[in-house]
Amino acid sequence: MKSHKPIGLSLGFLAGTTLGSGIAFLLRLAPYPLMCCVALCGLAGMVSGLLTAMIRQNRIQKQES
Repeated sequence: MKSHKPIGLSLGFLAGTTLGSGIAFLLRLAPYPLMCCVALCGLAGMVSGLLTAMIRQNRIQKQES
């Protein structure tokens, strides 16, 4: 069975950095806080994407058995 973890990480990172840059733009942050905001949101997105992929994979496995 194919693992969805790399897809979850990729999409989570993309969504997190997009959200982080949007927040930084709205708050008109300077360069250093902007990088921190985007990096933290990217990491949070990666974690949430990974957890979502793991939960989805567990549900699929339970349905098959």
